[in-house]
This record gives sequence, C-alpha cells and structure tokens, in this order.
Amino acid sequence: MTTALLHILIVDDNPGDIELIRTAFELADIKAELDSCHDGIEAMQYFALAVPAGQLPAMLLLDLNMPRANGFEVLAFLQEQHLVERLPVVVLSTSDQAEDRKRCLALGAREMYTKPETFSELRELIGKLLGYLPSLVTNERRS
Repeated sequence: MTTALLHILIVDDNPGDIELIRTAFELADIKAELDSCHDGIEAMQYFALAVPAGQLPAMLLLDLNMPRANGFEVLAFLQEQHLVERLPVVVLSTSDQAEDRKRCLALGAREMYTKPETFSELRELIGKLLGYLPSLVTNERRS
C-alpha cells in the first residue's frame, strides 16, 4: 500500500461546507491533504500556479453556485487547459437539475452529486468519491 498523501482541492464559497467535508474525511480516517478555494477565480488562479509546478491535485470537488466565477466557468477553464482528462472533477452542488448535470458532464466532470442533507450521507458520499481515483491507493487508514 502506498504512503502517498491524497491531495484534494475543494472549491466552494461556503466555509461551513468546506469544514463539513474536512470533518467527513477525518472521521472516515482517510489520510488526505485538503486545500480549498472560495470562488471560481481563486480556483483558476490556483491551477495557473499548480500546473506549471507539477502539483495537480488528485481530485477536485467543485461547487456550481459561487461568486465571481461559477463552477461551469471553472469546468470550461479546465476543459480549455486540457486538465479534465487528467483531473477527476466531481461537482457537489445544491442543484438537482438534470440540465446542470448534463452540462457538467459535457464540460468534463466525472459526476455531479447533490450536496447531502445529513452528515452521515456526506460520509457515505466521501467513500463513493474515492472510487474516482482507481490508479491511486486512496483509502489508506491512519494507524
């Protein structure tokens, strides 16, 4: 089993949602480094620096409804930069609209989930998210 630390970027304008995701990873005992950006512009700036430095995260968890630049704009940017082929993007949004899901998938997202309503549902979703990382051993447990 690899000892590499899983690196995940969370892009969400709600600090409470970011903290819930962090807590869900901790309680699931999943060893991960979680970075965050609070809007789409910040996310695009992150990738402008991370890609040349060879520091692409293992996964991006992306909200849709954010100020300055929304999740669709981030997906379009990642698609233009040919990053969606190398970076699993999973959209976590309050939207449950079929059109939004279709648009996200067309822009290269691997999947779109409606944000869970309960913490136990969030913990269950975290387990599903790790399935988008087949080439990595991501569920190494801390001793």
